[in-house]
Amino acid sequence: MIQPYANPVGRIIFQKVCYVVTEMGVDTGFKFRKGSYGPFAEEVKLALHDFANRNWLQEEQLGKMMALHVTPQYLKDRARYEEVLKRHERKIGKTVDLFSRIKDTDQAEQVFTVLFASRELKQAKPQETVAEQDLYEYILNWKKTWRTDEKKHALATAIRNLVMLGWMRLQFSESLPEAT
Repeated sequence: MIQPYANPVGRIIFQKVCYVVTEMGVDTGFKFRKGSYGPFAEEVKLALHDFANRNWLQEEQLGKMMALHVTPQYLKDRARYEEVLKRHERKIGKTVDLFSRIKDTDQAEQVFTVLFASRELKQAKPQETVAEQDLYEYILNWKKTWRTDEKKHALATAIRNLVMLGWMRLQFSESLPEAT
């Protein structure tokens, strides 16, 4: 369903949508790694080219963003994938819910950097519980430009909100900066 009042989706946000769907267990074939704006997979760019070649999307310049729009051709072809979409309906709904809370690419970078880093820490130490403070410090070591008071506050808020929304489980840390 097209949501006319939703925030526009550009290439960076589309990368993050692909990351979430992949992490939720949908076999996308994408392999994510650390990128400048959080998790990044080169294969997503190839997928966008494929979608454009199928005439499923068009790009439109909106300020600095290249906004992605589905085309009438996609809406026609979508019916062929109804079974796959139905199978992943809950995951799609959860993804839409998360993205409806994100106001811009900066916030998307924060949120998905937190999710990606949480996954990396948990994979590195599968027998240990990851604490909020450990995740916070790990991200600040990765994202050196985030060491401003404003960014630190936003990071702490993103960590607490994602825990509260059930996107990750972490051990509570009293030492995490106030996240309000």
